[in-house]
Amino acid sequence: MHEDLPIIESTSDCFVSVKFGDEINAQINGKVHNLLELLNNNPNIGILDLIPSYNSILIQYNPVHLSLADLKQMIENRLVELFHTDSRQTVIDIPVLYGNKYGQDLEYVAKHNNLTVDQVIEIHSSPKYLVYMLGFTPGFPYLGGMDESISTPRLTTPRTITPAGSVGIADKQTGIYPSESPGGWRLIGKTPVTLFNHLQNTPSLIMPGNLVRFTPLKSLEEFENISKLSKNNKFKLNKSIHDGN
Repeated sequence: MHEDLPIIESTSDCFVSVKFGDEINAQINGKVHNLLELLNNNPNIGILDLIPSYNSILIQYNPVHLSLADLKQMIENRLVELFHTDSRQTVIDIPVLYGNKYGQDLEYVAKHNNLTVDQVIEIHSSPKYLVYMLGFTPGFPYLGGMDESISTPRLTTPRTITPAGSVGIADKQTGIYPSESPGGWRLIGKTPVTLFNHLQNTPSLIMPGNLVRFTPLKSLEEFENISKLSKNNKFKLNKSIHDGN
């Protein structure tokens, strides 16, 4: 048996958990999403839902159409493929207008970390962030890989309204609000791109396992032009492939 094989266990009469470990890191999360893709690419009438998290997948199944033994065998078969799967990931460039009226906490983040505003923008827009999972609100991407030099505590009192597209920092994490909602993250900018549309076949523009790279916009005019194109489904995001090397 491969030493990195996960623990497969039944959690109820119609749920099975596939857990790769207790840690939260990119390697484990990559295995979660590689297995998720393999299961999605090999559909079975007995599988009702696949729910990924940081380090596991919860599988809901119908025992009438798929026995527990057959489901475990299916998972084990996919795991054999998993360890022969490359680590190619989609990199999505998300344009962001930092500061201005859309990033009212940017100066606070800079002051809190003894940095200039330009330094915060450079640090925040440099990494490729791994999308560990979606949650909180539909399509909200939890991103890993933020430099701790710009870590900033959440607001003491959350806002009642945070605009869709807002890019924020909460402690050691960064993320993007896909829709208007309450929230306590420190807002440092906003993307003009529509991230979640429930009318689309794939509602979320960003998916678990993707890599996100923020690209700073230079002006409010540029932001508004992209916003108009995005609302009319005419803006084409820049996507590339990262081979994991």
